[in-house]
Amino acid sequence: MASRDSPSRIWRLRDSLYSIRYARCRSCGYAFYPPRVSCIRCSSRDIEISVSRGLGVLEEYTVLYQVPARYQDSAPVIVGLVRLDEGFRMYGHVVDVDIKDLRRGLRVEAVLRRIRVDGSSGLIVYGIKFRPTIGGGHG
Repeated sequence: MASRDSPSRIWRLRDSLYSIRYARCRSCGYAFYPPRVSCIRCSSRDIEISVSRGLGVLEEYTVLYQVPARYQDSAPVIVGLVRLDEGFRMYGHVVDVDIKDLRRGLRVEAVLRRIRVDGSSGLIVYGIKFRPTIGGGHG
């Protein structure tokens, strides 16, 4: 049986791990993440899957000082609620920013970063995190 982070599993999930795929309902126009087979607002099955540009605004955030062992070398961890420019919201780690510089309305962009290293296999898992855009102005 393959481990949770086996190379074959990572390969199969690469589209969802390395890009932000969201859904937009063609009936009512609502954008949502993660994609589903029907609209979470109107239940229509007329859904279009798209890839986000990864630009948005930090709406809320929290700083985690007590983190699971696999994230110890990254502590403290900042988790933010980001509203992407396409209209949907998602949670993600916020990186490359001092805690004192965090604020609601900070413009952020999605970046590919290391999530963790599986010590037993040496597999390095990457995924999407958010960082302030150059200038980091309000959205």
